[in-house]
Amino acid sequence: MEFVINNIPQRNKRKFYHLNSANRTIIGNKMSEFIQEKIIEISLIDQTENSLVFKYNLKAQKMEGSAIIHQWSSDMDNLQADLILVTDLEGNFIDINQFDTLQKKWKEDFLPKLKVKYADFQPGLDVMIQETTKLLQNKELFIKNFIGYSCWRFFFQSWYKKFSAEEEIPLLLTGYFGNIDLPLMLSTSTTVDNNNIFIERSARLDNENFDRKSFARMLKDLTNVYNIDASLDIDMEERYTINNDGWLSEGELFLETSVNNWYSVSNAHQLKELSENEYHSFIKELS
Repeated sequence: MEFVINNIPQRNKRKFYHLNSANRTIIGNKMSEFIQEKIIEISLIDQTENSLVFKYNLKAQKMEGSAIIHQWSSDMDNLQADLILVTDLEGNFIDINQFDTLQKKWKEDFLPKLKVKYADFQPGLDVMIQETTKLLQNKELFIKNFIGYSCWRFFFQSWYKKFSAEEEIPLLLTGYFGNIDLPLMLSTSTTVDNNNIFIERSARLDNENFDRKSFARMLKDLTNVYNIDASLDIDMEERYTINNDGWLSEGELFLETSVNNWYSVSNAHQLKELSENEYHSFIKELS
């Protein structure tokens, strides 16, 4: 039996969301972590024969991180605070409009200010500037930021299609380990109750398509240990609730990849739709 996702959302109806993201990376006895809170507004502003066009606005955020790169990441979110994003008719991300506006904003506004803000963090500052500039000069590379395992996943995947009650689908997380992809097989369960759609997912490693030799070489480079066990464990859970207006009302994402007790990368994201009153309350709290 198939369940049909509600129609493509109504145009120009604003949706407000509260987003929480957390990451913890452990390599040996070194740990890096951050927690980030965001308030965003998103709406569907246009529909063509083969695409959907969304307007995204970051309204407020708070970042607590253990490294300078986390604060830099927060500044990059501010750089991308206003975006026009394009998906196919199923909701999969394909393009960003007005990319030249983002490039201009970086060069004329953000770059001069960040050179002052991070002046004491050399030579790391030059590296961060160089890599960010390179990213903004390559639209194709920049777009990959929207299709990895991040909070963007809440909004830009195949929501507008038919779901089977139980199905297994592949998911390729390109460049999840630097230059190494993470191929997964997702097991999805879909139910409907009171016009709401509930989706739950788990995942296993797609061993046939995982480049274990390259992954082992990466671990050897990190540890200088040449007989290292490269057995990769995966723990993944996703939960979504979709209202009858076609939008998510809440969601949870969690993905942890680990090797024994010395290497672990954990990503967790939580999403909740806000009423307009709740939205204004959170804005005051984070301002």
